[in-house]
This record gives sequence, structure tokens and C-alpha cells, in this order.
Amino acid sequence: MPIEYTIDHDKRLVQARVVGVIALKDIEAFTDAVVAQNALTYRKLFDGSRGDGTYDDHDVMMLAARAAAYATLARRGSLALVPRPGVGAELAKRYINLGKFEGQAQIFDTSDEALTWLDTQPKSEP
Repeated sequence: MPIEYTIDHDKRLVQARVVGVIALKDIEAFTDAVVAQNALTYRKLFDGSRGDGTYDDHDVMMLAARAAAYATLARRGSLALVPRPGVGAELAKRYINLGKFEGQAQIFDTSDEALTWLDTQPKSEP
């Protein structure tokens, strides 16, 4: 899968990065894995800065609808996105707006900035 990720249950943190070209199905598989491992409430870093995507506005709408549906399952942990500059940043903004994150998501230029912010966010209860 072109998304490498770790789920640290002790730190209650998910870290993912894109390592190639991703499509809608790859992001869906990643989010399904997060839910299956009971990590929806964890803080999350998704670094897509070095990858590329084959998704479009429709795919972003589908992902945002899925994110909004997940919000009905449990309170989601904070999300830090590091998009690829340009179109990736615009798609990230749209995803946050449509996914009903209500202030729980931010866009960053680097993973270091994103992790610094995530460290200030509340950890989910065990």
C-alpha cells in the first residue's frame, strides 16, 4: 500500500505518510484500518507532502462524507495534514471543511510543525 503508517496505542497517535501515488481506495483502506484498530479517537498525522494522488473533487467529497460518518461513531482525535503543495493543499482544505472536523484539524507545511501541534492536543481517554 502506498500509505505507510503506525498506530501507537500507548501514545494514542497515528502517523501516516504517502510513499507513492495514492488513489481513493488507498485512503479508504487506511481509514478502515484506523477504525478497525480502535484508533479513531487518537491524534493523527497524515503526511502527503512527498506523494501524489490520483483523486479528484468527487473523491474528496466521498472521503469527507466518510469522515463525517465516522464522527457519528466516536469523537475523532485531532488531525494534522501535511499536503503536497499546490492542489494538495486545496483538496486538504476542502476535506477539512466537508468532513465536519469542527476545529479538530489543521494543515501544516511540515511534519515537525504538525507533530508539535498534535503534542498540544488532548489525548483520547484509554
